[in-house]
Amino acid sequence: MKNQASSLVALGLLLGVSLSCSFLKDKTSKAVTGASPIDLTAATKGIDVKVDVDKAQTSSGKIGKAGGSLLLTAADGSKFTLDVPADAIQADTEIKMTVVKRIEGTPLENATPTAVQLEPSGLTFKQVATLTILPAKEIPIKDQIIFGYEENGKDYHLAPVDPKSKEIKVKLLGFSGAGVGSGRDSAWAAHLMIDAGAAKTRLLQKLAETTQAERNKILHGRETDTSSVDIFGPFIEAFYDQVLLKEIAAAELDCKNAQQALDDLIFIERLRHLSGGADTEIRSIGYEEKSARLQELGKKCKKSYHAEGSSNGAFFKGDICDLNKPFTIDVDSRTGKWPMNFTPTSEFAGSMEGTFSSNGCTLTGGGPYTISIGENGSGTITFTYNSTATCPMGSTTTSKTSTLPLKPAPELACP
Repeated sequence: MKNQASSLVALGLLLGVSLSCSFLKDKTSKAVTGASPIDLTAATKGIDVKVDVDKAQTSSGKIGKAGGSLLLTAADGSKFTLDVPADAIQADTEIKMTVVKRIEGTPLENATPTAVQLEPSGLTFKQVATLTILPAKEIPIKDQIIFGYEENGKDYHLAPVDPKSKEIKVKLLGFSGAGVGSGRDSAWAAHLMIDAGAAKTRLLQKLAETTQAERNKILHGRETDTSSVDIFGPFIEAFYDQVLLKEIAAAELDCKNAQQALDDLIFIERLRHLSGGADTEIRSIGYEEKSARLQELGKKCKKSYHAEGSSNGAFFKGDICDLNKPFTIDVDSRTGKWPMNFTPTSEFAGSMEGTFSSNGCTLTGGGPYTISIGENGSGTITFTYNSTATCPMGSTTTSKTSTLPLKPAPELACP
């Protein structure tokens, strides 16, 4: 059963993007005496999403040891067929399919994918079942993102499918939800980064278990012939396949992921050398080549801008090297010149603040900002400055919203 699950996970990755033939290779780790070996085959968990089902659109029926099928046609004409083979379930079980109206929190292009929720939640099969999905509205194959989740929206993840079928045939080892949505390169990249992040957490946990068990053994005076390569080798191999390759593929699809991939590439290369594995059976990861490529992608993704314009009787000017990093725009008003500091919470939004003192008075305040970038690369930044002016004679509060044009500035010498 474990081999079957591993194969299905590999198929799901293969359909996402051709990362490397190594995704399909069976990996084995060296067991460390007194510690659990790193599991190189366990599927990673995804993110949690909010699922809203349409209880008026359901289909149910009993399926037992002999197997069976369940059909459901949604109001929009989408069709779902669940096929359970013989011996997948040992006792008669009431199976239910319910149409999903909306899913929030996914990297899909919209929140209304073609999907169903399957019950009873948590049901597992001894044989692989198949859910065939025929969307009423055709989705180009290159844009199809086929997903699954557990319970009522836990662990959203890419779902394994039959790679040879033009129809969408999701392979199920258990319930709860599955469906298909649409997404371009950035959506595919986001899904890969979700999977890589979950795998990274799991592998670091297993490495911690292994190293702490080995430390305990040594400090208690027990003999050990375990080398650093024995301990770190399986981790490095697994990290390379399950984390780094996905992050690199995500960076190729969406360059904003290049820095994370580069950081993890540097981490795993340093660990490889520190563990004494540079010239051992731990394979070279092609550090120089991959590093150069990721740096190239990172530079391509960095979009710099000039912000300059007038608003509410003041003139503003500043340079933005990276929308994801803090930046400053200087204001020149009737009262004087002073900086406004902007701190992003995302690429296109954040908060700003600024303080100015003159002639015994102090102006201080801040507020939210948003950024909009058009298809031609130009855009705007809009911010609201909620301020209080405090002087010896008293204080006054004002709120002013300004919108400034943003122009691409690739010539900026940014770090």
